[in-house]
Amino acid sequence: MKVLVRYFESLNIKDKLKLSIVVLKSDMIKLKINKESLIEILKNMLCFFDRDYKKDVMIYYENHMDIFILAKVMEMKENERNIFTFEMLFCIYYIIKNK
Repeated sequence: MKVLVRYFESLNIKDKLKLSIVVLKSDMIKLKINKESLIEILKNMLCFFDRDYKKDVMIYYENHMDIFILAKVMEMKENERNIFTFEMLFCIYYIIKNK
């Protein structure tokens, strides 16, 4: 999991948002909040940072890295998935807060 978090931290904000949306859309991530609302918020942020992004277009992460990341997330225990999700969202929050 640490490798995925480090990889995620190395991405630019657009790629972090795209990858977060892809991961959150998967059925492997269970949250106690409304995932659809959270995904919508991330999409709105992505519209701000990526002027070419259109909300109704399916998001694919470059070089099929999203498939690799999802496979790694699938291998995690539920607790690790929750921690990874928190790390993704906190990283995005931290960047936006400090801009």
